[in-house]
Amino acid sequence: MIDDIKMLLEEVKGVPGFSKNLSDSASLIEDVKLDSLEMINFMLRIEEELKIEIDFEQLDFSYLNSLQEFSDFLVKMKQ
Repeated sequence: MIDDIKMLLEEVKGVPGFSKNLSDSASLIEDVKLDSLEMINFMLRIEEELKIEIDFEQLDFSYLNSLQEFSDFLVKMKQ
């Protein structure tokens, strides 16, 4: 799932090859530097492409600290 997340980030950022430079520990805020509109677009794309309904009441800010933490959160949402 983490590779899917990286590809979606590349699409949202609009930078070819962006996903290749992302480590699993990259922060969505500090490293990827998603602005508010990109974050909304990214979350909508996650739900659409990965067929996951994100419960935003359970989405803690700490899950954005790394792609791995966010991926783990999404796996829990999918169950």
